[in-house]
Amino acid sequence: MTPDTRTLTKAHSLSRRAAILQMGLIGIIVLCFSAAIIGFNAYRLKLHLADQTQNISHLARTSLASAVWQVDHASAKDFIDAVFQDETVVFAQVITGREIMSVKARPRYADKTFAFFKNDRQFLTNSVEIKKYGDWIGTFRIAVSTEKYQQEIGIYVIATLALAILLIGAISLTSYLFSRKKFFAPLKQLETSATFIADGDLDAYIDTSAPNELGNLARAIDDMRESLRHLIDDLQEANSKLQNHQNILETTVRKRTEELETKNLSLNEALREIRNSKKTAEVANQAKSSFLASMSHEIRTPMNAILGMADILWETELSEDQAKYVNVFRTAGESLLEILDDILDLSKIEAGHLKLESTWFSLKGTIDKICTVVDTKAQQKGLSLNCTIPPAIPDHLQGDPTRLRQILLNLLGNAVKFTDSGSVDVAVQTAPGPAGKITLQFSITDTGIGIAGDKLSTIFDSFTQADSSTTREFGGTGLGLAISKQLTQLMGGHIWAESTPGRGSTFHFTACFNIDSTDESRLGEGLIEGEEAPLPEANILMMEDSKYNAFVIQTYLKGTPCFLTVVENGQEGFEAFKLGGWDLILMDIQMPLMDGYSTTKAIRAWEAEQHLLPTPIAAMTAHALDEDAKRCLDAGADVHIPKPVKKSTLFTAIRQMTKTLSTHNAGADNV
Repeated sequence: MTPDTRTLTKAHSLSRRAAILQMGLIGIIVLCFSAAIIGFNAYRLKLHLADQTQNISHLARTSLASAVWQVDHASAKDFIDAVFQDETVVFAQVITGREIMSVKARPRYADKTFAFFKNDRQFLTNSVEIKKYGDWIGTFRIAVSTEKYQQEIGIYVIATLALAILLIGAISLTSYLFSRKKFFAPLKQLETSATFIADGDLDAYIDTSAPNELGNLARAIDDMRESLRHLIDDLQEANSKLQNHQNILETTVRKRTEELETKNLSLNEALREIRNSKKTAEVANQAKSSFLASMSHEIRTPMNAILGMADILWETELSEDQAKYVNVFRTAGESLLEILDDILDLSKIEAGHLKLESTWFSLKGTIDKICTVVDTKAQQKGLSLNCTIPPAIPDHLQGDPTRLRQILLNLLGNAVKFTDSGSVDVAVQTAPGPAGKITLQFSITDTGIGIAGDKLSTIFDSFTQADSSTTREFGGTGLGLAISKQLTQLMGGHIWAESTPGRGSTFHFTACFNIDSTDESRLGEGLIEGEEAPLPEANILMMEDSKYNAFVIQTYLKGTPCFLTVVENGQEGFEAFKLGGWDLILMDIQMPLMDGYSTTKAIRAWEAEQHLLPTPIAAMTAHALDEDAKRCLDAGADVHIPKPVKKSTLFTAIRQMTKTLSTHNAGADNV
């Protein structure tokens, strides 16, 4: 051990650390006790001040009753002057229902009100009602300063802490001197002997005569010294052998290191190529997502006007030829929209962005709705559509009814498309699955053209159909089955097909759902709704830069109790909104000067400043991705409606938002 190390050891000796520890523990105990005393006295003084304030208030309640009843200002003033004889009172006031009978404050608080003292923790306040014959006739208010109380507490704290410091010093010094004599001096001597042994002097003197634990420790160190002598001899012998093994090991390690460096170079090169490939794939995927989002917006914007006008024309009186023409571009537009939705769904699935909902729904109600939609097309081709759901299958399920509907519509649509005569059947049955859930198998059977056996393994691939001639004859992109496959996997199931060319096909898929037979409160969810209620009267502000889209909405609402006002950008819309009188807002997102996101945020901020209830806002955008819907809702919109906007969708949103507004207004009235 070097001299510097010994000096450092001495400076930080055990005795000094023990003395510091003792002083710290004693200090903590004494200070805690002092703090408790200070806290108790502070509480007692504050309680005394509060009792004093309460006593003055109770005295005012009895003494001022006659003065307030007789409107005797002089008596009220005399009472307050008497109260101000107490130096801690800084404010007193007597008020009635019509006036302030008397008020007085210390000069430094002359311009302060009772609310100032009540909100300042440096004052104690009290307010009592003055009654006559059981009826309220006035109120007495008083504020008392705690400044003097704080000064007394400060003096007491200083005195207590000074005594505590003296006590800590006395106890610590006594404890240190006792410990040093009985323990640390012998321990220091033993430390010196151990230090010499550690420096290599195995013949250093060790005093083993002490009768206590220190003597036992000294004898143990002496035994350890003898053991150390033998150990050094053994180590010298072992070191010679170890040196020989080390030389052999270094040679082996050198060879292995050279081999690893060669392999590491190859591995780094492979990792570099993987990173470059991953980066290229991420860039390509981002470009694809941006392209799909842009194309979705650019296609949906004109499609909103096309499908909207087609729906409007369909509801007018048309000749037979005109009805055929309108039906052609209605069907073509809906087909184009379905293709666009399929491409977006496939993109979200591949990117891992598609999330399933988890809501309660009626299985029978969902399938009945789907069959109602498909049955119209089946009847046009002279096909019979049959649906079988055994009574034993629970109707009340928890899962994603929207994606279940998408799969069934896809498979039923294909069945009707590829069947010229006969029937299409839907059957549901239970299947083995995980515990705690129910797994259902859905089977869609048709009597159509069928699929060759060698094609059954590829029909679920993207952009694939059983035969290239199928696309020419029946149309389609080949995305429906690929999306259905991905959706069934997300729902904990799988999909497969059985077919005989010329005789028909059967498509099966399974899906897992939660069941809750004991919850009767949700049994009505998912059932087929009855006839829609008429639109309520509503003053609607629409912000839309496209005259065609605005015209479609105007036509939809023509003949309804709703009054529509259209502005062409968010800036004009915001100014119009501030004029008031609007029941709800239809907000386009992409607008000049001020887009829909900024306008919605500005409206919500202005409503908050004016303390107004939020006006319902429906965001109508050609951006149909989930991220776009979330961004609209985060900006403050209540509903997201993707374009093209159908009449039924718009009317449902208006009913929902006006109902929500009525509920909010009713709640505000009750408050």
